[in-house]
Amino acid sequence: MKEIIEKDYFNDLKKIKETIRQNQNKAMVYVNSQMILTYYQIGTIINQRKIWGSKYIEKLSNDLSEYGKGYSYDNLNFMTKFASNFTKKEIVEQPAQKIPWFTIVKIMQKSKSHEEMLFYINATHNNGWSRSMLLNQIELKAYERSLIEPQTTEIVKNNEITNQIFKDTYVFDFIKSDDLKSEENFKNRLLNNVLKFLQELGPDFALIGKEYKLVTPTNEHFYIDLLMYHTKIHAYVVIEVKIGKFDPRDLGQLIFYVNAIDDLEKTEIDNDTVGLLLCKEADSYVAKTSLKKNISKLGISKYKLLEELPEYLEKKLNEVE
Repeated sequence: MKEIIEKDYFNDLKKIKETIRQNQNKAMVYVNSQMILTYYQIGTIINQRKIWGSKYIEKLSNDLSEYGKGYSYDNLNFMTKFASNFTKKEIVEQPAQKIPWFTIVKIMQKSKSHEEMLFYINATHNNGWSRSMLLNQIELKAYERSLIEPQTTEIVKNNEITNQIFKDTYVFDFIKSDDLKSEENFKNRLLNNVLKFLQELGPDFALIGKEYKLVTPTNEHFYIDLLMYHTKIHAYVVIEVKIGKFDPRDLGQLIFYVNAIDDLEKTEIDNDTVGLLLCKEADSYVAKTSLKKNISKLGISKYKLLEELPEYLEKKLNEVE
């Protein structure tokens, strides 16, 4: 251990104790926010003494034990990493102060870049993910998938809020290859795991019905695979699922359902209905050409099994580069 200058050490200890005391006195409604900022400030102070080595942090941990387990040796190290990875402006302007500290720790441990950390911090806050949900999304490579542009129409792309509900690829870790023997089996599996399904779709989705019955004024009966409602964009979302590769002919059925919901179910408070076709594979040229100049708000997305994800992402991200 390099020699610690006693006077400087006690000045540091004094500053850290003052920081803790000041923030402990804040109103309870700001407890998490102030704790996160406190940890950032402590990490910044410690980082200024990196040349003193790990014994400095050990000594701090012992001298701060009166303030509880939050100032353990390991946690102080996490604070230094936190202060190294983020600027104070990012802490103040990003929702980092609004999510639990140990969720931030998990994000720092699991992320490979600053951009990935910011993505998961924002996604955790915006989607209301618990720590276990966050870890599941990290396993499902949510960040890497976010780098792939969805295959959507220009109309959807021009609507930032609407475009947020589409992903290039959905990953259902509860789906096995045997579940893809028929579309009925696949839909049943989705609905038997409805919470995970909704989590993967994204926030603000509500399930209206599976095999939703649509009756026309001429008494024709049709059944929509999945009818959802998106509470943020205030619109119905028609989802049709296919167990095979995208065929342009599939789009005609989806367009009909979208138009029919607009005509028969949409009210004055609803925006135009959105359609999403979920298929196992989709040729990018065929998909984009099929959607070109279409007046409806439509998207074509793929779904993957968990074991297929690494190979798929490697291929797609190389295309992006």
